[in-house]
Amino acid sequence: LFAISTDDFNKNTLVLSSLSAYNNVLLIDSELIDEAIPYLNKDITVLDFDNNISRSNMFKKYQILRFRGNFKDGYSKEYNDYSRKLEDELLWRLIRLYELKSDQGSSVKYRKFIDETRALLSDEDKVLYTEIYSIISNLSTDTKVSSKDPDKIEKAFSYVMLDHPELFYLTGYSFTKYMRGNKIEKITLSGNYTMTKNEADSKKLLVDSYVDKCMEGYDGYVDDYEKVKYVYEYLIKNTEYDMSVANNQNVLSVVVDNRTVCQGYAKAMQLILNRMGVFCILCEGVVKGTESHVWNIVRINDKYYHVDATWGDASYMIEDTSGQFEAPDINYDYLCVTDEEITKTHVIKDGITYPVCSSMDDNYYVREGLYLTEINSDVIMNAFNNARENNERIVTLKCENANVYTALYKHLIENQNIFDYLNGADNVNYVEFKDECRISFYI
Repeated sequence: LFAISTDDFNKNTLVLSSLSAYNNVLLIDSELIDEAIPYLNKDITVLDFDNNISRSNMFKKYQILRFRGNFKDGYSKEYNDYSRKLEDELLWRLIRLYELKSDQGSSVKYRKFIDETRALLSDEDKVLYTEIYSIISNLSTDTKVSSKDPDKIEKAFSYVMLDHPELFYLTGYSFTKYMRGNKIEKITLSGNYTMTKNEADSKKLLVDSYVDKCMEGYDGYVDDYEKVKYVYEYLIKNTEYDMSVANNQNVLSVVVDNRTVCQGYAKAMQLILNRMGVFCILCEGVVKGTESHVWNIVRINDKYYHVDATWGDASYMIEDTSGQFEAPDINYDYLCVTDEEITKTHVIKDGITYPVCSSMDDNYYVREGLYLTEINSDVIMNAFNNARENNERIVTLKCENANVYTALYKHLIENQNIFDYLNGADNVNYVEFKDECRISFYI
């Protein structure tokens, strides 16, 4: 029973004796819980009541009531993990379908269901998006779509692919035009699938298992910044960049081989964070002049940031001032950065409207107390003290601009004030990242 409002719930009165052994009620708010209580009599056993079903954390407004009928004649059905997983899968799909179909016919401009701040879609594009998602999520072929415009179909398909990292079995689409003279009568669409539905269902279990394993190490941080940082570090620590690995354009390369390229990093980041209830989308562009690249945009405390786990896991040619450079395990320059910062190295693709990323509030260096807008001895001392307390071998300080960096270099290196922060050490190795206005010390 899919109850969206109190009216819907009353219209769909629970005829409990006719229900099958296991059912789910999907409730949109707490008021509907009260509406349901009178029906939960001796014929009903409440199995579970929560709002944390698998893969639905991104839909926190929904609450789930699980129940079963107490049937006579010894009829029963084992309520095991497998049956719950199937129910969760159904619920998850229902939620997404509802989110897609809600507000149809409204005069209010509709933004893609994934988030209200995404690029505006027209009513026609919204319907087409829904149709394409339905076709490819069911691995259908040769299915009619409402649009007769190939350009609109291409646009809607690209949005679907940007929104749904779980569509790992898809490499593209093809369509067939049915013509009468020079007029297009209809267009049918087929997905280009790399596996059968049974094979895809089997791989989905592997994907779910990977996400569950990742989230086992997650301590339930309330702050979305901590969630983003956790997934960023998890993917980098457990994944290697490898252009030769199979399925490197989807999450399977991460799940099966722990090796991937930018598409795999970005889609895995999106998939996991969405499950954790954090808004995360893909952002397309180019780097190094002509090289296609994909990364993420996340939302933290109602502000948007770029996140690039691929570049956080990359090795770069840098100036080694000390002569004893040792690359850090993780590069945090690409964790929660602004448009201005990311476009120093990345070019964002035209044609899709992305959220504006202009805040530094939840930038990694700001949040970790490693960001300098001026020379501040207390900030510098805290950075070194925190590193020692956490047994970290590298302290990286990031400056607001080149002028601050020059002043920091003079303060720490030229004037040798670095030794005031080293707890008695009489030498230190360091590496400059002048273009990024940061410097790393090995303690």
